[in-house]
Formats: sequence, structure tokens, C-alpha cells
Amino acid sequence: MTDAMLNHDTRDRDARTITIVRVFDAPRELVFGNWVRAEDVAGWFAPDGYTVTGCELDARAGGQWWVEYRSATGETHRESGRFREIAEPDRLVFTLTQSDDQGHTGPETVVTVSFAATGTGTEMTFEQTGFPSTGLRDGNAEGWDECFGKLDRQLAETEIRREFEEWFASAAAKDLDAVMTKIADDAVSYEHEAPLVHTGAERIREVCRHGFSVADGDFRWDIPDLRVIVRDDIAVTWGLNRMRVDGPAGRHESWSRGTRIFQKVGGRWRMIHQHVSFPYDPRSGRAVLDAAPAD
Repeated sequence: MTDAMLNHDTRDRDARTITIVRVFDAPRELVFGNWVRAEDVAGWFAPDGYTVTGCELDARAGGQWWVEYRSATGETHRESGRFREIAEPDRLVFTLTQSDDQGHTGPETVVTVSFAATGTGTEMTFEQTGFPSTGLRDGNAEGWDECFGKLDRQLAETEIRREFEEWFASAAAKDLDAVMTKIADDAVSYEHEAPLVHTGAERIREVCRHGFSVADGDFRWDIPDLRVIVRDDIAVTWGLNRMRVDGPAGRHESWSRGTRIFQKVGGRWRMIHQHVSFPYDPRSGRAVLDAAPAD
């Protein structure tokens, strides 16, 4: 083969390769994990307008994987292949073949994904080779861009949910210092009691301190129906707060409504606002402390 023929072959191969470099504001281990856990892959591995309907991964060298997703009009698509290399949390290599419910099957391509830590985030380099045409390559590149947008939002939501799990554990330990690490210095909190509005971390700290002092016994706080929406560096969360105290007088449980807003600054999510309230009896105008959500 002459040098001219070799150069032409290289250019042709490169022209039919997708290369995408994307930086995620999340730890490398978390980004890598979202590629090898079926429950996580199912959350982002489909372009906009499509819904994942099934996903299985045998995340080991030689293991098979597949994802099925459906369009809004009902067409079903399947992507499948086999893992060639898994080097956590640095690199993944796997084959990928697309098919649909009309009997069309695409070429077997090879995907290589590398993950590099960069500050508090992760630089992901994605490469997919083996396309027979630039048209097919470009269509797939557009789909991957949409998928990675979903992955970005999913990573942020996962971080927020982890912040809450740490928050719940710190509250159960009545560790006030750990609780306050989740709260911004200039946070504003709307609380149950007068003066209703508490501005600044020190004021909110006193509210938390008082809450711990009156919880005579083991204390637990959680939000069973926690919802999270993340857009860029702002996250909005809401759900029903469940507070439980097991003490000398037995178990006491109460529910309240909570909405919280977080902002990411310097790689860390911190609560900048919360609104907490009890339901009330419209006849008496008094708070209802024993109300509970329906099963």
C-alpha cells in the first residue's frame, strides 16, 4: 500500500468516526458508574422524544448488554453489543449494533469511552468507529449529544439525592455541624414558627438546634416522595417531610410540606432557600400536626 493510499484510508476512517468530548460537573466514579449500571443507563440512554422500555447489562469483559427504547409514535429501537474492556473508572470499550422493529440492522460499531478527573468534574471522551457513511455517523452524533444532555441532568440529580441521604444521616445523629454543611451562608428559610423568615446560616442553625433539643429520643427525618429537577447550577426539590421520634413516650410521627432550592458553587451543592409548612384546619385556622398522606 502506498503512502497516498494509506493517507486516504486514514482520512476516510476518521471522517466516519464520532468523537465527542464533554465535561460533567460530577466525580469520575459517578460518571463511570452511570455507564455500567442498568438502572442508571435506563435513565439517559435514548435521544430526546424516546423512552427506554428495557435495559440489561452484564458489566464485565465479554458480557452482553442491550437497551430498548420507544418513540412517541410507538416505533421500537434496540441497541446491543458486548463489553470488550472495563477498566473502572478510566475506560470502557464495547461493541454497538442498532436494530428496529422494521427489521433494519445497522453495522457493528466500536465505542470507546475514557474518563479523566478534572478539578471537581470529569472530562469524558467518547469515540465511536465503524460507520459505513457520514450520514449515518452524523445522525448518531446528534442522538448522542441529546443522550449526554440527559446524562448531565441525571448526574446532577444523583448528587442532590446523595446530599439528602447525608443530610438525613447527620440529622439522625443530631450532628448540627454536619447538618449545616448543606446550607449556604446566605440561605433564607421559611419555617413553621414565628418569625417565619430566618435569614442566614446562623439563624437556621438555631432553628435546627431547637428542633434537636425537643426531639427526646431517637430522631429520624426523610422525604419518601422526594422530587428533583436540575437545570445548570440550580436544583429545585420538593416532597413531604416525615419526622419520627422514638422516645420515652413512644413513637411520634409528623408530616410537613417542604420545598428546597440548591445552588452549585465551587463544585458543591448548597441549599439557598427552603419553605416548610404544616397543613391547617380551615375551620379553626390551626396547624394540623397529625395529618399523614394517603397510602
